[in-house]
Amino acid sequence: MSRQGREELTARRGWMLPERTRRHLQQVGIWCDADLSVEHQKTTGRWLIRGKESGGAVAELGRYIGFCRDDGGTLPWLFRVKNFMPNGLQAVVLVPDSLVRLDLYRFETSYDLLVTRHWLQRKETERPKLWNEILFTARYGTLDWELWGKDKKYRGGIAPRFLARNGEEIAVPETFRLPVFKMVEAVTEIGCRQPHLLEAPLPQLVAGDVPA
Repeated sequence: MSRQGREELTARRGWMLPERTRRHLQQVGIWCDADLSVEHQKTTGRWLIRGKESGGAVAELGRYIGFCRDDGGTLPWLFRVKNFMPNGLQAVVLVPDSLVRLDLYRFETSYDLLVTRHWLQRKETERPKLWNEILFTARYGTLDWELWGKDKKYRGGIAPRFLARNGEEIAVPETFRLPVFKMVEAVTEIGCRQPHLLEAPLPQLVAGDVPA
């Protein structure tokens, strides 16, 4: 596969981890699904993008798929999934226009981060096409903190440092600084049972209700 083809596939499907790594994640009970689908609502006629926030961690390693807005803001979940099995599907998101997916893999204190944007190209009489682009990608980031153990009090406020081949730092875009903090928290939370990026939707007001 050409480099361009590999990048296009990575933008669409997330990290292309080696088979041995995928098998090990499965063996320790970490389930992630980075795939996105295009869905049609018959009642509204709208086409939407559907994603699955998923993943978690054990002490040795972790992987998490999370979603946010193009500007780094939070997205509401369509529904949250509660399961007696941890480190799996956490919530489902459904958006009409575009979203950003973050895919973070950790082995001990080494981190690989992929940030991609996805949007629909609409045509009046055809099924819209899902377009994908890589916004940020870096491997072998280092964060020498035991965030799953003795240093867990720092989770949510720290991120790995990524370096280029020439030793210069690769800065994560400021827009996604807070989502990355949350992703690090997710891949170091042993037995993850909650969404880390998606949040509960605001309650719908009924006619006559007055917001507090």
